Amino acid sequence: MKNNEFLEQLIIKYHNKTGRDLSDEDLGLYLMEILYSGSGQELNRKTAARISYEFIKEVLGYKDMNWGIASKLKDIYECRVCANAVAQVYVRGIMSSLTDDFFGLNEIVREDEMKQIMLNILELA
Repeated sequence: MKNNEFLEQLIIKYHNKTGRDLSDEDLGLYLMEILYSGSGQELNRKTAARISYEFIKEVLGYKDMNWGIASKLKDIYECRVCANAVAQVYVRGIMSSLTDDFFGLNEIVREDEMKQIMLNILELA
């Protein structure tokens, strides 16, 4: 699955659940860039975390939580831009780690994992 396809499917599922159409302003700059860039890059876990985090922040209006248990992830700081996003989706249970202390930032998101991430986000809606 590509980055923009993941976001497109998430938006469709959100609309189907809530009946709400999302404007560009609802999405915010990062999500708009993903949606309209047509980059077509394969979805890895750090990008899935960023998309998920931006969606729950911009669309659902959730505030950041304390990192708590996310601090144990040894690879969380390998991506300084996405460290907070990874922590937020991890502590909320939207995404799990690959092992007890390894998130797996650069691993490609599997189809079943992608579906579960969407379900977890939509439970917050």
